Amino acid sequence: MTNPVSRAIKELGSQVAVANACGVSQNAISKWLNGTAKVSLENALKIEKATSQRVKAEEFNPEYASLLSRK
Repeated sequence: MTNPVSRAIKELGSQVAVANACGVSQNAISKWLNGTAKVSLENALKIEKATSQRVKAEEFNPEYASLLSRK
């Protein structure tokens, strides 16, 4: 399965666009992409909204599904 960060970048067009959607730096997106930092639930939800749910929050961390009461 493709990395959800990569998919979000593809959906939104660039790392900068994902960064703007989340209110973080492009450097933060780079860290998410290379696995040196994790995407928080808050940012996962922002990405989900920005991508019109084409990239779901629980794709970043399976635990997010239970926190959001999703199955």
